[in-house]
Amino acid sequence: MNDFVIRGCTVVDPKNNVNKLTSVAIKDGKISEVGDNAKGRRFANFDGAVLMPGIIDTHVHCSNWIGGPASFKMLARAGVTTALDLSGPADVVLDQIAEHGSGINILITEAVYPGVNVKDSNPSYEELNRLLETAISEGAIGFKLLGGHYPLTPEACSAAIKTAADRRCYMAIHAGSVKNGSNMKGALDAIDFAEGRPFHLAHVNSYCRGAVLGRPKEELQTLLKALNEHREVISEFYTARFNGTGGKCAGGLPESHVTRNCLRAGGFPETEAGLKQAFEASFAHCVRENMDGLNEYITGRAALEYWKEMDQNVTCAFPVNDREVAFLCGTSKNEAGEYIIDAVATDGGGIPRNFLLENGLLLVDWGAWSMDDFVRKTSFIPSRMLGLTEKGHLTPGADGDITVFDPVTRRALLTVVGGKVVWGGNALLGGGGTLICLKEGRGAAERRGLPFKTVDLEESMLYKGR
Repeated sequence: MNDFVIRGCTVVDPKNNVNKLTSVAIKDGKISEVGDNAKGRRFANFDGAVLMPGIIDTHVHCSNWIGGPASFKMLARAGVTTALDLSGPADVVLDQIAEHGSGINILITEAVYPGVNVKDSNPSYEELNRLLETAISEGAIGFKLLGGHYPLTPEACSAAIKTAADRRCYMAIHAGSVKNGSNMKGALDAIDFAEGRPFHLAHVNSYCRGAVLGRPKEELQTLLKALNEHREVISEFYTARFNGTGGKCAGGLPESHVTRNCLRAGGFPETEAGLKQAFEASFAHCVRENMDGLNEYITGRAALEYWKEMDQNVTCAFPVNDREVAFLCGTSKNEAGEYIIDAVATDGGGIPRNFLLENGLLLVDWGAWSMDDFVRKTSFIPSRMLGLTEKGHLTPGADGDITVFDPVTRRALLTVVGGKVVWGGNALLGGGGTLICLKEGRGAAERRGLPFKTVDLEESMLYKGR
């Protein structure tokens, strides 16, 4: 008999062409049955709700550098069952999972930090390869370039992409280098630096804020054309108005080049003094944990004082994302009728913009997406991006990862991971989490007593293609 049956929902599973009112059963952590007559030891009824394969967010932040301990709880509350942390460090994220996890699955990429884990902005192939092997042994599945924040030389960007491709591991890029920053030119550069090698271009909308042409939509059209011509590049966008960046300054300047860009966009000096002015003007915001253990935005004098109190080690946010650009990222198709940008993500986690349900379903209400489109963009395609062949669908034998949501309030009612309820609509019920890593990373999970699964990235869109 099945362990658990969820009834009363419209079940949406595009891979299996299911979009109807029926029941879903779980047994031994796996999907065991989809059908009207499913029987089980326990039942849950969610009349009027929608049930889909578990949401997979391909861009979050959960480390102590950006995100913090609240990240995992916030993701589970948002209906996310699996998330890709796009910065690491892997060892820090794993420690956070062990202490603060919410029971969800986590994959990690290791960011390349000039002056921190590589000597400067121009590391060699050999130095990058050593870093990559260490990161993989610590549980990462590959690299992330943080070019918008902490840029490398063009030569080092190319070397990092080649290192990842030669190792057949994951490669994600926040575009930007010492040549061009986090803008349209930087994104086009990233494609050039790759020389046909595959990579994941993070948050396409972030490069289209008018910094180059002064016209965000035209910048997006330029990038869409390039992405359509380079289908080896997989991509995502997010829907939030606020970005996320660092508040730390050195020598009177923000360390993050993205922070400098935001200050310039808001008409403030690109300096530490300018950041103070931006807080006081309520243009700059800080992320702070509230009494409920969730992160929230604060601004004005409160943000300025918190930034000082934390010795500037805070996540900052600015209202710099163009809403029309986000809409076009989600709806633009090529001549074959295919969406050019593969997935919608959040760049969230501990940054309070886990809006896959809240904003993504608005596109369904608007008629821009069907409900099948929404599930493809938030579960099935992300599972293919990451090579998670047992996720993103409800085929019997697939992992028992499920998200149940209210289509009216656009809130998660139930988050189920491996057959276990981790979010029950009003309470967090899960703890810890499962690391998804390469086979060389299993020891990192074992040392912390964490469960793990291994992934074969040859099954990912990076190497298997679409």
